[in-house]
Amino acid sequence: MKVFSFLSVSMIEWFALITLGFTTFKLEIRGYRGQLIFTSFLLSLFSYIAIVVLQMKIYSTFLQPPIVFLFLWQMFRIPAFYAGVVTTSGYLTYTVLQSFIFFFFQKFGAIIEPETSITYLGQITTAALALLGSWIIYKKRMGYTFIPYGERLIIKFSGINLKLLLFTVLGYLMMLGFNYLLYSDFTLILLCILTLALLLLQFWVIRKEYSNDR
Repeated sequence: MKVFSFLSVSMIEWFALITLGFTTFKLEIRGYRGQLIFTSFLLSLFSYIAIVVLQMKIYSTFLQPPIVFLFLWQMFRIPAFYAGVVTTSGYLTYTVLQSFIFFFFQKFGAIIEPETSITYLGQITTAALALLGSWIIYKKRMGYTFIPYGERLIIKFSGINLKLLLFTVLGYLMMLGFNYLLYSDFTLILLCILTLALLLLQFWVIRKEYSNDR
């Protein structure tokens, strides 16, 4: 039962996170629903092995984003550079939202630990809000349009592209401490760090949207 609960909640989270990333960058979803579900299932299995079986909960945020990146790059055919941008942006947005929810829970005395009812509640709440946000972005026709979906191209790493690459990597590095700070009751510090990283990355994503660099 514990395995089923973990995999179910984790799969819902991964589906919400990837969907949020896709809608934020106006990537096609309708033709890839099966792949999204399958990818979410595989990522939930990976999370279970890393967090429960291998007891690597502190290091899971080091391992998970590169796996998501590989799925976006190889399965969904998003160019590698942009797959990194989508991965980091989506992951940062999701973790900022989740950090805020867990911070709110901790204010009422909740102890955040893996595989507990209160943690599952926080995870499902985050996923629900992420999916709601994705639906709003889709319905309002919002989102960025600069990603050339399914194309092979040569990217010049200069100007805005170079800065976007640097802040994508920086965003990933700032996510590495997510689980350590979360499970060590430093949620407020975590929330500030991740929010700063997200704002810096979004600044350059917006600059990229209105630039001619491709």
